[in-house]
Amino acid sequence: MSLSLILVSLLLSHHFILQHIAQVKFALARDRASVNSSHQTEIALDQLAKRIARGSDTDPRLTNILVKYGLNVTFEIDGKKKSYP
Repeated sequence: MSLSLILVSLLLSHHFILQHIAQVKFALARDRASVNSSHQTEIALDQLAKRIARGSDTDPRLTNILVKYGLNVTFEIDGKKKSYP
């Protein structure tokens, strides 16, 4: 009788552990997707900041955008570094 109880308790604990592992796997997959999405967004925003910085020489409104959002962009042109804003 006691062996039966031990086996039943092991079976139940095994079941709950598997459920917990499934939940952790789901959360990990969700978080990985979020990180990948953030990385892709970071690349696009970096390119956008560079385009704004290039145009800020001719349009002061673009410089204001860089200042407003605290963006600093540095280009190396002909061996010289130029920082925006």
